[in-house]
Amino acid sequence: MRRFFILAKANMLMNLRNRTALFWNFAFPIGLILLYGVIWREQIAWLTVGIVVLNLMSSGLLGDSSRLATLRERGVLWRVHATPLPAWQLIAAYVLARLVLVLGQSAVIVLTAVLVYGASFTWAGLAMALPYALAGGLVFLVIGQLISAVAPTGGAAGAIGQALYFPLMFVSNLFMPLELLPRWLSNISIWTPATMLVDLIRPRMLPIPAAQAPLVDLLGLLCYGAVALVLAGRLFRWEQR
Repeated sequence: MRRFFILAKANMLMNLRNRTALFWNFAFPIGLILLYGVIWREQIAWLTVGIVVLNLMSSGLLGDSSRLATLRERGVLWRVHATPLPAWQLIAAYVLARLVLVLGQSAVIVLTAVLVYGASFTWAGLAMALPYALAGGLVFLVIGQLISAVAPTGGAAGAIGQALYFPLMFVSNLFMPLELLPRWLSNISIWTPATMLVDLIRPRMLPIPAAQAPLVDLLGLLCYGAVALVLAGRLFRWEQR
């Protein structure tokens, strides 16, 4: 395990030293909270949860989906393959580092909403929401690894991630309530991982009811993660075909 934690630390340092990516990882979600706060200040607490989930989703589908595919494309993974490092440790170390970073981003989003717009959250609510945020962030990171496993290049991985990200952004109850969607679309969207995650987190942080039973949301979310994990492990490649 010592080798695993060394690798996780190295991945964390690489993320922190990439100043451009680090800036946008924090600037974009904070910019969203500032913009939406100006337009819908009375709903800022409700919107904050949506932006937190959007941040968890974008990290996996956009940021991480192209990472391993790009490394494979450049031949970096093939050189790593020459070492005794197992594939699962490489992926797990990267996911751990990214999960810590994305949870830090989520904390900054909530803090911005509280300090700038006076959003009100209880410590108990935040504590209850944290395990779900951890689970959801992990699920989306694993989905990102699945995308990187099937994509032939880093550019293709980014395109696949965007094709999933943007529809989910608008139909997953993040900024637009499900009640505003056509009935057929809302009946489908309740089964997306983003909708299930926001339905788990929002009722813990705010006094509003969930759209469906928490156990249903949690099992559905974990099913997405389990399927993505199995497929990512089976389809992982050290070199391009």
